[in-house]
Amino acid sequence: MLPAMRVRQYSISSSPLWNPSHVTLTISVLNLPSLSRPADEPFLGVASNFLADLKPGDLVQVMVRPSPTMFSLPVDVGTPIVLFCAGAGLAPMRGFIQERAMQKAAGRSDVGEILLFFGCRDPEKDYLYSKTDLEQWVKMGVVDVRTAFSRNSEKSEGCRYVQDRILHDAEDVKAMYRKKAKFFTCGGSGLASGVREACVQLLEKDSGSREEAIEEFKRLQKERYATDVFS
Repeated sequence: MLPAMRVRQYSISSSPLWNPSHVTLTISVLNLPSLSRPADEPFLGVASNFLADLKPGDLVQVMVRPSPTMFSLPVDVGTPIVLFCAGAGLAPMRGFIQERAMQKAAGRSDVGEILLFFGCRDPEKDYLYSKTDLEQWVKMGVVDVRTAFSRNSEKSEGCRYVQDRILHDAEDVKAMYRKKAKFFTCGGSGLASGVREACVQLLEKDSGSREEAIEEFKRLQKERYATDVFS
């Protein structure tokens, strides 16, 4: 017998300030060439394709769970934040940015800076929200977006991955660190490890010691670095 399917968990990608009775989800629909089937039979993700095929008015059984306390916006709206993500890992980050955009639109002048590092394959194919929300929020001055396109790196300052862009924009990351920014990472384990290594390298350049840099990063994790990592 096949084992029971695992419950799928998705991050809410909207802010309650936008609409307290609605939520949005940001999902990558899995539809790829199969490694074990004929070429005309793609490998389809069960949950993502089920959701993609829903029609307006369809009912779906879901459960809302609170996120870990650390993976939440700072209570102080003026605290700067740095966001690292790739693909659908943008989901919770979109909610964070939308919240601060709503606060800024309401006239608040103390909204903290947001520096977003986002990775995807190609800006013309899977750069989520590039022509809608992100474009609007950049114009509003809510967020500064730094991209990494793995298959079109000439359009992202030669950076293929988020960790490459972190090292490329090292001075901006370090400036946010000195401003006591809170850091967030959302994405796969490869992204998380790459971001960690890039951050350690930045700390090492200042301290001159990798051991000290690793210890400093551990302190950062306890105080102002939160992750949401999925397989």
